[in-house]
Amino acid sequence: MMTAPMPNLRALRNAMTQRGWVVACFPFTFKSREYFVLPRRYIEQQSPPKGMLLELTFADRDNLARTLSAPANSYRIDITAQEIREYFGIEWAPNLSELLMEFYAYLGTVIPTALPESLTDEERAAVLPLLSGGDSRDPDRLYCFALRRNGNKSNGEPIARSEFNAQKAELLRPSLFERLKDDPFVSFCFSLEASDERSDAEILRSFAAAR
Repeated sequence: MMTAPMPNLRALRNAMTQRGWVVACFPFTFKSREYFVLPRRYIEQQSPPKGMLLELTFADRDNLARTLSAPANSYRIDITAQEIREYFGIEWAPNLSELLMEFYAYLGTVIPTALPESLTDEERAAVLPLLSGGDSRDPDRLYCFALRRNGNKSNGEPIARSEFNAQKAELLRPSLFERLKDDPFVSFCFSLEASDERSDAEILRSFAAAR
């Protein structure tokens, strides 16, 4: 049986699930160019393509908008050789399948099995656009101004905050998240405007007064 060139992907997925992270980040250098690799879990209503573990997004550190995304498992990335070759500037060769396996093996050497305690500012900037994709109202809402206790489902069960919202709060407002992390039915409200942002004390005071 073929040895998996990216065996750490499963352990990384499990670590993300345990911590409740939707998106992780680690650096990757290829052909002297630096990238971030952003593994993203399939959660809630998202079903992973058959046999896939995570979606991997590669982001150019010099231009985070230049990305390449595809599902992946421990053996391969579900994308064409041409797409990988064009994105990473790999010259055409008749043995592209061998080159792909070498690429997977090289990537496999830098995939972590655990998450860091925190992200750097640059890593956080790369992660937030993917996280904010879970905010159906606007992906650019980054300024926390309030807490909201969610309502109930039609069957009377309380509505839990999304994992997108939880990780976004952990990254942007870690001290406030620490206070509320054990109450999964409270969501963090974010605004587009920096002027709307409130301190932890102001947010907690308003939340307590509304209860």
